[in-house]
Amino acid sequence: MRDEVYSEVELRSGPVVVGVGASAGGLEAFSALLSGLQPDHSLAIVLVQHLDPDHESLLPELLSKKISASVQLAEDGMRAEGGHIYLIPPGQLLTLVDGCLRLSAYSKPRGIRRPIDAFFESLAADAGARGVGIVLSGTGSDGSTGVRAIKAAGGLVFVQDPKQADYDGMPKSAIDAGAADLVLPTHEMVDVIKDYFSIRTDLQPSKLSDSEFIARIAKHVNYRTGHDFQNYKQSTLLRRLAVRMSVLGITNPNDYVKELIANKAEAPKLFRDLLINVTSFFRDADAFEALAKTVLPDILRGKGENDEVRIWVPGCSTGQEAFTIAMLIADELERTNDQPRVSIFATDIDEEAIKIARKGQYPHSIVDQLPPGLLARYFTPVADGFQISSELREMVRFSTQSIIKDPPFSRVDLVSCRNVAIYFEPVLQDFALSVFHYALSEGGHLFLGPSEMPRNLNQLFTKQNARLRLYRRGKGPAQRLNFPATSASPFYARTEPEDALRQISNEPYARTLINKFAPPFVVADKAGNLVYTSERAARYFRIKPGSTRLGLTQLIVPELEPVLRRLLARAERDNPRLEQEFRGRLGDRDVRVILSLESLDDGSRLLVIEDRLDLLENREVVIAGGELHGDSYVQGLEAQLENARETIRTTVEELETSNEELKSSNEEMMSMNEELQSGNEELSTTNEELQCKVAQLREANDDLANLMRSTNVITLFLDDELRLRFFTPESQSVFRFVDADRGRVIDDIGADIDMTHLRIQCGEVLGSGAAIEHEIETNDAERRYNLKILPYSGHGSSRPQGVVCTMTDITALCQAVIAAEAERRVSQRSLAEIEQLYFVCPQAMALLSTDTTYLRVNRQMAEINGCDVDAHFGQRMRDIVPDLGEQIDAAFETVLEGGEPFIGLKIEGITTARADDRRLFSTDWYPVRIDNEIVAVGVNFRDITDQTEMQAELRRMMLELQHRVKNMLSNVLALVSRARRDAAADVSVLDTLSARIRALSQTHKLLTKENWRAADIYALIEPELTHVYGAERVNLAGPNILLNARAAVALGMAFHELATNAVKYGAFSQGGGKVSLSWVRIDDGTEERVVFNWVEIGGPKIATTAGAGFGSQLIASTITGSLHGAVETDWRPDGLSVEITVPYEALGKIEKEVVHDVF
Repeated sequence: MRDEVYSEVELRSGPVVVGVGASAGGLEAFSALLSGLQPDHSLAIVLVQHLDPDHESLLPELLSKKISASVQLAEDGMRAEGGHIYLIPPGQLLTLVDGCLRLSAYSKPRGIRRPIDAFFESLAADAGARGVGIVLSGTGSDGSTGVRAIKAAGGLVFVQDPKQADYDGMPKSAIDAGAADLVLPTHEMVDVIKDYFSIRTDLQPSKLSDSEFIARIAKHVNYRTGHDFQNYKQSTLLRRLAVRMSVLGITNPNDYVKELIANKAEAPKLFRDLLINVTSFFRDADAFEALAKTVLPDILRGKGENDEVRIWVPGCSTGQEAFTIAMLIADELERTNDQPRVSIFATDIDEEAIKIARKGQYPHSIVDQLPPGLLARYFTPVADGFQISSELREMVRFSTQSIIKDPPFSRVDLVSCRNVAIYFEPVLQDFALSVFHYALSEGGHLFLGPSEMPRNLNQLFTKQNARLRLYRRGKGPAQRLNFPATSASPFYARTEPEDALRQISNEPYARTLINKFAPPFVVADKAGNLVYTSERAARYFRIKPGSTRLGLTQLIVPELEPVLRRLLARAERDNPRLEQEFRGRLGDRDVRVILSLESLDDGSRLLVIEDRLDLLENREVVIAGGELHGDSYVQGLEAQLENARETIRTTVEELETSNEELKSSNEEMMSMNEELQSGNEELSTTNEELQCKVAQLREANDDLANLMRSTNVITLFLDDELRLRFFTPESQSVFRFVDADRGRVIDDIGADIDMTHLRIQCGEVLGSGAAIEHEIETNDAERRYNLKILPYSGHGSSRPQGVVCTMTDITALCQAVIAAEAERRVSQRSLAEIEQLYFVCPQAMALLSTDTTYLRVNRQMAEINGCDVDAHFGQRMRDIVPDLGEQIDAAFETVLEGGEPFIGLKIEGITTARADDRRLFSTDWYPVRIDNEIVAVGVNFRDITDQTEMQAELRRMMLELQHRVKNMLSNVLALVSRARRDAAADVSVLDTLSARIRALSQTHKLLTKENWRAADIYALIEPELTHVYGAERVNLAGPNILLNARAAVALGMAFHELATNAVKYGAFSQGGGKVSLSWVRIDDGTEERVVFNWVEIGGPKIATTAGAGFGSQLIASTITGSLHGAVETDWRPDGLSVEITVPYEALGKIEKEVVHDVF
């Protein structure tokens, strides 16, 4: 099921709209931001800047010169489309409505206009998650309200790094608003935007909507921060998680969980993103009007000085809602003259927002939010905005508190919780309502946001104004609260003090020092929860019955609780170290105890409890159950107090009179200040544009001057009376100009050319307005120039105001033309010779373009193709010989891709010249390069059909001859066998002859298989030895060598003779005899040779040398005569050893045969 994150984006389809706000210094910021933008970008970018409404903006012109993308002024009704950049026009308010740009007149005077906020708020409402807000350089705080709206709508917010901005007011204000996703240099923003939306599109909805994923995220956030988001609306969590994952570049939810676990800093960042601090003064004005008219009068009715009005504002964010209620109460108290004590408890879980609220300082944008008169009455102008008055600040008490885990306030008259419960799941909404019901007094009021309607609202409250979400608590006891079990303190607050104390306690002296000499002390975290207690402090703390909590005020003994609470209250005002003394009874004895509270560097607090008797006069004392001084002393103090009150009352009346006058003056000053500030920003923008324009003009003048100097062209500027206005330094090579000649008539100045003719031609150009161009030469005819005379046109003038004469020296060019003409004639002769050689060459040749079109063909190629030479031009090669098309294209692509010649490629097919006969061609392909670029491919064709057929016939005849030789050897072998049968003597001689003939036949058979070219040495030896005598008696070892025919016959015969001899006299003549034949290839630097070793073992003992018989003579003659080798024989007693050495070239060199296999 798809979640709301993606359905939202789909429902609001359209381009990503980027709103960019800037003021002073915006030109450079805009240029840096858009410098990396590609012309084919898909973003709709809208530039909003504070512009002077009375002057035309130069910004589009200036930006177009610095960036590649075009910038256009926005027009009313223009649709914001991707790939375009729009600029706000001067004096117009720009908004985005239904995807269209809308222009309207400002309804407010200059000084209080906020065009950036206005556009950002409309962008948030219209684009939602497709919106991006960028705040750049500028003064003031325009844009700080709008970025919150964009963030609340699920958009992305970037802020320029204040260190980079020329004016850091607007960037700092946007950062302080707490809505910035990233603070970046401007040149990185466009790439981050593209990456963000690319990654966000790639996120997998099915995984993001997994409840297990949400639960794991909530668990780790709770562990790190102490705040549980388990029952927050999943759509909100998913949207914020998607933004966070996109910013980190993570697309897989499991990867983000790993990042959350591994990176301790990620949980606080996610916690900040999950908080939605969107608020303003008098948000939903009609609802606050109803609150002021119906609810507040009812609450204040009958309340006197001794009464207290208690109001709770949970989820107060940065305090605007709480101060809004405070202003309404102050107005109502002034109208009724009632003076009850008013306590407004404003709480939130966002500590950063609470810090902003405590300061009570807000940007200039609140001018648009406050009703008339309230700004001057309750605010004081400061440098960056407005400061809340002390009257309202004393009413409101800000603190960090969670609705779902911390005990609520009690006896509350009004709970204003607006737009908080909308982010809760129903179960959490029900719990929040129970908390409010518990906090409210009977008849107390509940004020909710316009979109909040929890399911059990009507069960706990009665309707007062359902449309405006005003409800009232009925009578009866509050419901019992069951707070969910959550961690009492965040991870970082819990571990740091413990680690520090554990490190101290590991020292050998630490335990004795802490237990016996140090006063009792405890350490609490930032939230006031107990994390460490010394041994001697145990008697001052105890666990109270009921819900157990770890807060200091919940664990300290009741007698010391008031003292501790006063210390904690004073510590909220940022006092680093405080002391408070207690005198009274503690347990069963009277004590005097000093409690010291000090803030530590890590945010935790150290509470030290000291029993001591030395008292200080200036230390405040709390006396339990009695008074320190007598009644007379008290009466004296009361008298002094009354006198002081009277003096203050008189002073107050005088101050009120002066204050009214100051208020009036202040309002005028504020109005003037806003107008001056607005005017200053507009002047800064205009000044920046003018400075940029002046700089461009200066650059243009410098460029023109450098251009005139660098061209080395003679240039003259003459006015309409042909007086000299300007000349380049090169002009002095023809004209005898000096600086004093400016203003003189041209023909009064000496020159190397005909000045009368020049004057006449300049006059013609002045009269006709048409340019003249022709060649002239100097009076001595040694130099030639190209003279061009153009009319000089001024801005807004219809007739020429002078002429511009340029003279380009073409002397060298004319000489080069003459030389080039001579070279051209030589080249033509050379080309003619090459053409003649090309066409008389007996080999078929052609030159093809890169698309195989014929560029050149000789007569022999035309004869092969079967058409005229002229018919080839403009045709592709495969169109002329279609049967060869695929083979031609393949060869052509090989040459183009590899860039190397392709020689000897055989192609077979039918050509037009012999349509009934398949022909075989041997082709060569080679690239033709110009400046290392292949511009053509040359090809040579040779018809080898007849040659191939002849070779095939020769091979057939060779095979026939080999067959007849084989038959002849068989016949001879048969005759020898018959003679042996008939012979009565010399039978052994015939047996030997028969064996030799069989060995020769075997070698002949082996060579016949290889076309009498070569034979493998193992294939030669194994049939003669291993196959006959068995592998157990024959050991062959040596590299595989391919023997030529001569070596195969010689070695085959030699090894046959050795084997025969071994059968008769050697190792094979007895059962246990063995023969080892090994060979090795040796290269000693002078000659490469192969050494064969024949070794016999296990044969009969040889007593004497047997002598050289016929077989030994045959071996020696064969090896030495045929292979130029050597034979050494050693008749050892244990067996014969023969070493045959043959040059490797005699074995391996294979002669090229005339007849070879072409297939």
